[in-house]
Amino acid sequence: MTTNAVIYCRISEDREDERNGVDRQLALCRQLADDRGWHVIDVFTDNDISAYSGKPRPEYRRMLDALDNGAATVVVAWHTDRLHRAPRELEEYVTLCEKRGVITHTVKAGELDLSTPSGRAVARTVGAWARFESEHKSDRIKAAHVQNAQRGKWRGGGRPYGWRLGQDGAVALDQAEATVIRRTVAELLAGASFGSQVKRLNAEGVLTSRGNRWNYTSLRQVITRPKNAGFSEYHGELVGQMDGWPTILTEDAWRAVCARFSDPATKRKQDNRAKWLVSGIARCGKCGQLMRSAHVGSAESKRNRPRVIYRCPGDGTTGHAARAVRDVDATVSAKVAALLARDGAEIVTRMNPREDIEVLRDESVALRGRLTEAAAAFADGAISAAQLRTVTERVEARLAQVATQLAGARNGSVLARLTDPSTVVDVWESLSIDYKRAVIKAIVDVRIHPTGKGIRFDPSLVEVTVNV
Repeated sequence: MTTNAVIYCRISEDREDERNGVDRQLALCRQLADDRGWHVIDVFTDNDISAYSGKPRPEYRRMLDALDNGAATVVVAWHTDRLHRAPRELEEYVTLCEKRGVITHTVKAGELDLSTPSGRAVARTVGAWARFESEHKSDRIKAAHVQNAQRGKWRGGGRPYGWRLGQDGAVALDQAEATVIRRTVAELLAGASFGSQVKRLNAEGVLTSRGNRWNYTSLRQVITRPKNAGFSEYHGELVGQMDGWPTILTEDAWRAVCARFSDPATKRKQDNRAKWLVSGIARCGKCGQLMRSAHVGSAESKRNRPRVIYRCPGDGTTGHAARAVRDVDATVSAKVAALLARDGAEIVTRMNPREDIEVLRDESVALRGRLTEAAAAFADGAISAAQLRTVTERVEARLAQVATQLAGARNGSVLARLTDPSTVVDVWESLSIDYKRAVIKAIVDVRIHPTGKGIRFDPSLVEVTVNV
């Protein structure tokens, strides 16, 4: 009578999808089946899937279904650990084999008769040791990752945008990519929207390190990486300094841009690029409400052609001021440029006192030092886990406050390109609308005063005053 058998092969890791491991297993399993005179009716192969990880193994599940349907009475595998590394899976397999009278044969470990108490005991013992080996290996790998992170060592993966990795392990800046990061951060801190930066990078033909176009997620991941400022992280926590990695950003620039990404008020929209200069910035000169753009007029009427205005919402039915967007924008732009040409340097000094930034930077360094000292004290047994948790929570809370203050202090950088009176007008005209809006929000108040109906536009009714 012919004995039907199935073969199961599995390899945990095959990054190149070469299948060399499972092919070798299969050849040895077929040889065993031929030697015993079994008829192999099917082969089930899970490639690059760990039994320990808990991820679904579709071919393994298909094999169990075949056994439950009585298709075969023998399972051939290279070793028992190819079948199971988790006790829960093993018990399911034992129950099925006992019910259907299935015997397991392996190339390396011989026969495993799960229909007998001794066979089941051996299987459980082998399974327990396989589980121990997997857990022990996992612990060693995790410990090595933590240690490497604390020492600032590169832990593998794809090439990070902004750096070049030499064959000898040396790390150097990719100057072109580092410049892209710095410019993008400067634009974001100057008020540019995230959507505008994604569009700009793609329009300029700049690609990610994998040769792809940019999107919001890829931009966020690159811009907010701790290693940009020289920090090493593990599972989202800063654990040390990157060893031998040249930095791309200063710490305060990195923390400031991270704060922008985490600000709920600046979450991504489908298209968050501004169209008008002071929409949502200018206020009504009578009631103080924010004025926004609105379309008026009709395409069918030659006398009342469609146009865009800034409108005061008033009480919901009647507003106070309504002026043409293009007239207001041109007036505000000219007045701000004149203001910067006259008082730009003084405004920057008032906005961004250098000593404040230095104090905040020093405090940030001291706080990170306290975290390192607390971690060392816990490792030496000088403080308990509860004490370490308390110190960490308090210090990180203050670090978050310092980061916010640094982000605010960097607002002065929005004027960095606008302090030379001889060039300020030309530079101002060359700036994007996002940049201009950021400058306006940072240094002036804009009020649009109402006027009589039908009266021509009067620039003097658009008031621009310094607010710093």
